[in-house]
Amino acid sequence: MTTAFLKTFMTVCYQVTAAERGMAVDTQLAVLETINVEPDMLESTRFSTLANNTLQQAIERDEAIITNNIITNPAEAPVTNTNFSDLRVVVAIPVKAIGAVYLDQHIRRGVIAREIIQNLHLLAQQLVATGQLELSADDILAQYQQMA
Repeated sequence: MTTAFLKTFMTVCYQVTAAERGMAVDTQLAVLETINVEPDMLESTRFSTLANNTLQQAIERDEAIITNNIITNPAEAPVTNTNFSDLRVVVAIPVKAIGAVYLDQHIRRGVIAREIIQNLHLLAQQLVATGQLELSADDILAQYQQMA
């Protein structure tokens, strides 16, 4: 039941944010489901290291993480305006005691607003706390829209 909820919640997050890629993982970071994430990408050290580190951080802190795939430490940011052709916005939203949702998109598509991510995290907390783990994607989306 909880893995089904996490997969459904990931689908809603993917829809709300209009992200390019999505992934749901359990608390041990085992991949439960993906959207637009190819199997070879999951096996890529570059992708899996970033995704796993971001997801682990979100789960441990129980807070949503918004970062990118190139500059993960602001102290290491370049001092000049540099064009990063592969720069992606990366988001991890924890779902307490169940797992987390990973989302990303190319920076050309814009950033995912912090308010949206915070509302999705708050929604996940509320749904878990109230035991609403069997809701459909439409029902979860309706609850999100009431928040926004």
